[in-house]
Amino acid sequence: MEWRRGRLGALAEKHGGNAALGRLLGYKDGAMVGQMLRGERPITEKTVAKAEELPGSADWFSRPASTALASTVTSLTPAPKPGENAVHVPLLANAGSMGDGQDEMHDDVLIGSIALSPDWITRRLRITRFQDLRFIHAYGDSMSDTFEDGDILLVDTGAKDPSGADGVYVLEAAHRVFIKRVTERFGGSFEVTSDNQKVKAVDILDGNSQIQVRGRVVWCWNGKKI
Repeated sequence: MEWRRGRLGALAEKHGGNAALGRLLGYKDGAMVGQMLRGERPITEKTVAKAEELPGSADWFSRPASTALASTVTSLTPAPKPGENAVHVPLLANAGSMGDGQDEMHDDVLIGSIALSPDWITRRLRITRFQDLRFIHAYGDSMSDTFEDGDILLVDTGAKDPSGADGVYVLEAAHRVFIKRVTERFGGSFEVTSDNQKVKAVDILDGNSQIQVRGRVVWCWNGKKI
């Protein structure tokens, strides 16, 4: 949000001040813009979308974020070879929590894409399809030491059945997204736990809980295959 306030301020300056930008965004004056800049009102996805529809403002809020992440990712993986058809993996604005849960993950909330080598993916990972891959951030400490607060995760959204495939999954419950380890039990139910030994088991999935599996974490950008 701090980054968004900075970008909104720059956008207001570009268009002649808070009042001018406010009118362009559909407000009566610049009061709403001023409240956002002071942190009194959140800068929502709807506001971001409206702002980026203004002339010369496409990707106004997202370009630096995707560039920074791309730099981090490409520093740890081989770049696509010359002539190789790169796999462009969407980068989601959403995050998954390793604690109390983050907002629901929607595939249409994108802030860019990052090119990966299909040869590297094929050799290193076990996935469903290239087009099912997504990048998200993880927050919290309940999965430490497997990965840490702020790590970048590559998720296979096509892997939604943990049967016979124990691992770390992105789970959605009550409009919140969690990142937890899922292990199949002998009776057919699934145990959901945290890797941090200080955190107890979260739940047992036996078909009675309203929980959706949104994908399997296949790589963490600290260099760990999950």
